[in-house]
Amino acid sequence: MNVIFRFYKVIGGVETEIPNLLTATCNIGRRSPLDAYRANTAAVEIRYPNGYATPDPDLVPGTEVRLYTDGGLVSGVPSKRQIFAGEIADVEVTYGKPYVSNVGPADILTISCESYFATMARAQGNGFALTADTLGNQCNTIFANFGFQVGALSGFGSGTSFAATTLNSTIGDWVNLATLSINGRMKDSGPSFGLTIYNQYYKAANVFNNFSDVRGPSANPYTEITFDSLADNYYTQVAVDPESFAEQRVQTGAAPYRTYKVNTLNASTGQALDYANYLLSTYQNPALAISSFRVFLNDTAFNPSYGFGDIATEVAVTFRGTTYQCIIEGAAFSGTPQGGVYATYYVSGADLNNYLLLNNAVYGRLDFNKLGY
Repeated sequence: MNVIFRFYKVIGGVETEIPNLLTATCNIGRRSPLDAYRANTAAVEIRYPNGYATPDPDLVPGTEVRLYTDGGLVSGVPSKRQIFAGEIADVEVTYGKPYVSNVGPADILTISCESYFATMARAQGNGFALTADTLGNQCNTIFANFGFQVGALSGFGSGTSFAATTLNSTIGDWVNLATLSINGRMKDSGPSFGLTIYNQYYKAANVFNNFSDVRGPSANPYTEITFDSLADNYYTQVAVDPESFAEQRVQTGAAPYRTYKVNTLNASTGQALDYANYLLSTYQNPALAISSFRVFLNDTAFNPSYGFGDIATEVAVTFRGTTYQCIIEGAAFSGTPQGGVYATYYVSGADLNNYLLLNNAVYGRLDFNKLGY
């Protein structure tokens, strides 16, 4: 199976593939569930033999672009998976030799790209007063007053009550604050589709989401796996400091404490206290757990090239006979047309996603999972 990258510019909603792709890298999402979100990034190198004489006028900062993996099979059918959507941030040309008859075969174009969130992270709120409302309505207010497409997925946190706040920093800072306030996740779908905040939402595992250190008919093989003691996800005291209410602090054991402090938009002290207790329950026990695993996509059975739309997908990872249930938090991709595509998936374990989902074998166990906060 020959999995390769494909790079497209998007003009007027129409995708056009940019030929002569040499290398590509991409980073999406985050590394662990307590990390703040940053913009997804991508970088591509392209042969540009005719660019000096007839440059592509669209390959300039601000042009929408998309990166796909292509060539894998899903149930025997060729697939195409979008892993990045954003805009060109910077362009660099390296001119080589020779240059004959308006052709420079050694000319290389390097394009740096960033996702929609980068634009939001540069946009100042200018002291705008955001009134107390549901998350969904506050997202609508952001769109009406700043033009940014921010949505809250219906049924997964959009109805959560949020306190009033003043946007003294950037719109991107507000998005991170809103996401942290519901212990949620964020999907950055690029300029055409915007950004979505959702509350602990995940996609259920299926045969395409199985990974193993042993090759089999229903599991994708990975090349290496990393377990981490997750020191950055171990705390014995949690302080939740809501925008308009008193800080709520809970702890377990004796001082000195390992303290995690988070600012939120919780709408009451009770809501903030419930959130603090949830976080303490989740992060008070240190554990060695899977933090990442690496996959050579050319060697997989189902082309599991999870892009930005598959963050929060549940995956089953088998290591030396034991299967671990994990949630994808982010990923890094790299590859060439000749060498194939590698993907590193950054995951969190089921113990760090202990909400209660009815009729679910992993997240539906009474006395193991939390109903909410």
